[in-house]
Amino acid sequence: LPTFRAGWWRDSLGVPTAGRRASPVPPFCPQIEQRIEPAKRAAHSVSKRLQACLQGQCGSEMDKRVKKLPLMALSTTMAESFKELDTESSLGKALEMGCCIQSSLAKILAEFEITLEHDVLQPLNKLSEEELPIILKRKKTLQKLISDWNTIKSRLNQAVKSSSNSTGTGTGPGASSAANKLEILKEE
Repeated sequence: LPTFRAGWWRDSLGVPTAGRRASPVPPFCPQIEQRIEPAKRAAHSVSKRLQACLQGQCGSEMDKRVKKLPLMALSTTMAESFKELDTESSLGKALEMGCCIQSSLAKILAEFEITLEHDVLQPLNKLSEEELPIILKRKKTLQKLISDWNTIKSRLNQAVKSSSNSTGTGTGPGASSAANKLEILKEE
């Protein structure tokens, strides 16, 4: 296992330490947007294509979904047809066997589609419609807070330089609230 030294995350996130100046926008902010927008588009387009591939009705229960599948309609037609034929005829036996197989395939397909919808489509939709926009919103908030922090820090430095009789270099309430907001967002 790799060992991490104290404060390794500050370096990886571009958090300034004593003696280092913060850049107006940390290097990871543009990378976030470069990665999120393509991920959002990919999740949306894959989700739409997968939904188009589904043969059953999205969000419906198992029984309703099975009844509306083309495989089940074929199974029903085969069942009706083999009842009209002699049960000993080869065509009747083939239709009966085909009916059972089509019915089984319809149930398997419906189960697969329900699983696909639950395990793939719902998470993709949640990712593209909820989580990625939240990340982008937080990124913009983080950039604003970093900008506010840098502005307050530069004002503080100017105030310290201009007041030669000042003994303390404490930060004002605006700087500390901006710093707190910045730390909270970086932890998220």
